[in-house]
Amino acid sequence: MIYQFRCKEHGEFEVNQPMLSEHKTDCPECSEPCQRVYSPLKHIWADSVFRPDGSRREDKDYAILKG
Repeated sequence: MIYQFRCKEHGEFEVNQPMLSEHKTDCPECSEPCQRVYSPLKHIWADSVFRPDGSRREDKDYAILKG
């Protein structure tokens, strides 16, 4: 799973970690411990529910529903 972390000095970045890990990491630039950013369902649903322009997808956008 991909998790977001925030460094006080360098901002947010993503790390791929196992789901059952402690979800702790250090900044890749300064090696300081970072805070995890909680954003539920962002990576699971974002690509399937929203269009690239940010608007919500409709039934006609999905090929499987076109018939």
